[in-house]
Parts: sequence; structure tokens; C-alpha cells
Amino acid sequence: MTVTRGDTQRREQVLAAALTVFATFGYRKTSMDAVARAADISRPGLYFLFSGKEELFRETMRQELDRALADVRTALAAPGADLGARLVAALDANLGRYVGTHLNEGVDELLEHGTAQLHDMYDDYRDAFLGTLAAAITDSGRTSTGDITPHQIAEVLQAAGEGWKHRVTDRTEFVTKLGTAVGVALRP
Repeated sequence: MTVTRGDTQRREQVLAAALTVFATFGYRKTSMDAVARAADISRPGLYFLFSGKEELFRETMRQELDRALADVRTALAAPGADLGARLVAALDANLGRYVGTHLNEGVDELLEHGTAQLHDMYDDYRDAFLGTLAAAITDSGRTSTGDITPHQIAEVLQAAGEGWKHRVTDRTEFVTKLGTAVGVALRP
């Protein structure tokens, strides 16, 4: 269990600033001084909250991944929405968060190539995301179609979203593409 030091609100403010700095400069080029300046906190204050850059990076990514997964679960639990709309909203909540912003490529780079610092965190999160999508498909009463399982549908949707988020210019276009992918994936 991680012991949280300092004020929770201040800690979250620092993590939000750290995400922007890490996404802009990458893990290696980011300094604790740059994060402290971006968060408007003293360097000693930053070290009071986080023991070093690696802990700050892990906690920044953990917060971002936890928020995304919570948003995915909220989207999938939307009352009255059909499965297709819920899946589009969930995929957008996970993959579309930064589409059309300057952070899109930087956050992806951090998650995909920060494995030494993140250890298995990103893989565990991805598995939880796919499991959550597959459970929603299963819970909707949709069973396997032929040899295709709900988990495989989730993997295909995730892969489509991953590809499109780097090819579209804005989030509206991204959501439209997700709608197409979900329509094709759920077709009987």
C-alpha cells in the first residue's frame, strides 16, 4: 500500500501538471524542477509529495489510467443507452481522451514506452479495460457469434480505436469512426 503524503488536492494538482510535462518532454527529458515549475510548487514541496521522478511518473500514470477506467465504467453503466452507444462512449473515454490535443501522442508514448518505470501497470490496465468491455457485451445478452467471443470483439474495437486516434484530426471524427467500428463488430 502506498502511503500518501501531503494534501490530496495539492497532490492531484501536481499529478495533472506532471502529466502535461511528461507528455510534452517524455520521461527522460522531464526534470523534477520542470514539474515543480509547472505545478507552481517548490522543489522541496514536490519531494515532500513524491520521493523522486520515477514515483512521480508512476503515480501520474496510475491516476490517469484509474480516471480513464472509471470513465469507461461510467459510460458502460449509462442507463437507457443501447450497447452500441455505451461501447462508443467507453472507447472514447479510454482512447479518445486526448484526441485532437497536443497531449495525444505524448501520453501514448509514455504509456507504451514507459514500461521500465510502469512495470506491468499498463498491461494490467489494458486487461482490465478489455475485460470491462467484454463483460458489458456479455451482460447485454450477446453471446459468442460463431467462434468470436465478447473478449475478441473488445480486442478488435480497442485495436480499431488505437489506430484511428492517430489518424483523425479531432475527437468528433474519432467518435464517428468508433461508431462505425462498433456497428460492424456488433453486426449479427
